[in-house]
Amino acid sequence: MSRASTLSPALPRISSSWTADLSLLLVAVVWGSSYLAAKTVLASAPLYLFLFARFGLTVVLMLPFVWKHLRNSTREEWFVGGILGLFLLAIFSLETRGVSLTTATNAGLIISLAVVLVPLVEGAAFRRFPGWGLLGAVGLSFAGTALLTVREGWNLQFNAGDVLIFGAALVRAFNMTYTQKLTVGKELNSLALTVIQFIVVTVGTGVVSVATLDSSALRFPVDAQFWVLTLYLTLFCTLFAFYIQLTMIRRTSPSRVGLLMGTEPIFAALFAMQLGGEQLSWQGWLGGAILVGATFWGRKAEERRRALTQAQTSPA
Repeated sequence: MSRASTLSPALPRISSSWTADLSLLLVAVVWGSSYLAAKTVLASAPLYLFLFARFGLTVVLMLPFVWKHLRNSTREEWFVGGILGLFLLAIFSLETRGVSLTTATNAGLIISLAVVLVPLVEGAAFRRFPGWGLLGAVGLSFAGTALLTVREGWNLQFNAGDVLIFGAALVRAFNMTYTQKLTVGKELNSLALTVIQFIVVTVGTGVVSVATLDSSALRFPVDAQFWVLTLYLTLFCTLFAFYIQLTMIRRTSPSRVGLLMGTEPIFAALFAMQLGGEQLSWQGWLGGAILVGATFWGRKAEERRRALTQAQTSPA
C-alpha cells in the first residue's frame, strides 16, 4: 500500500489508541485469512481473471469516494502511481500464483520475509550498511524458511510455489523502498495514488487474461463460493485494510504497529490448519517459529538503527 509523505485529504481522527491497535490486529487477521481464501478461489478460476475481478470490484467501489481526487490528480501522481501499480501487479501475480502451488501456511510465513528484506534493499538503494543485527535476523529467517521445506529424511524441497512467494516478498521489499524514494518530500494525494495503482492492476490483469485465455475460459465462474470469497478479499483484505492503514496506523506507535502487523503469518497458519486442513511437521513448526521470531528481531534491529542514525544526525 502506498503512503505518500503528505497525506491529503485529512481523514477522520481516531482518538483511542486501543481502537487503533484492535483495528490493526484485525487487519492482520483478515490478511492472514487471505492466503487460504485465494487458494480456494484459484481452484475454480484462472489467476488473472480472478485478480481482474478482485481489483476491478475494488476500483468500482472506490470511485464514488475518490473520483474528485482522481480527476484533480497531477501528471506526477499518475506517473508515480503507474510505477507503483506495476510493482503491485508483479507482487499479486507472484504471490497469488505461488499460493496456488504451495500451502497457505508456507505462503503466509514466507511472505513475511519482506520485513527483513526491506532494509537490505534500502541499504543497497541508498548505499548504507544495514547493521549486523539485521543481517543476523536475515540469516535466521532464511534458516526458518529452509526448515519449512524439509521433507522426510531432512531433504530440502523448495517447490515452485515457495520460490514464487519468496519472489513476491522480494518485490514487496523493492516496492516499499521505491515508494519512499518516489514520494518522499513531495505533495502527493495518497488516495489518488492508491486508486491509480489499483487501476493499473485491473488493466494489467484484464489485458493478460484476454491475451492468454481462449473464449471458453474467459468467463467468470458462476458458483457462489467464488464471488463470496472474491468480495471478501475485495471488501476486507483490500478496502478495509486500506482504510485502516490510512486512518489508524498513525494513532499508535511504530513498535506497536510492527508487533500487531507481524502477527499476520501466525493467523495465516491458523486459518490454513483449522479451516484448510493443512498440517505442519515438527520441522515446519520450528521453521515457522524461527521465521516469525526473526521477523520481530529484524523489526527491532531496524528501529534501533534508525533511532541511532536520527540521534547522530540531529543537531545537538
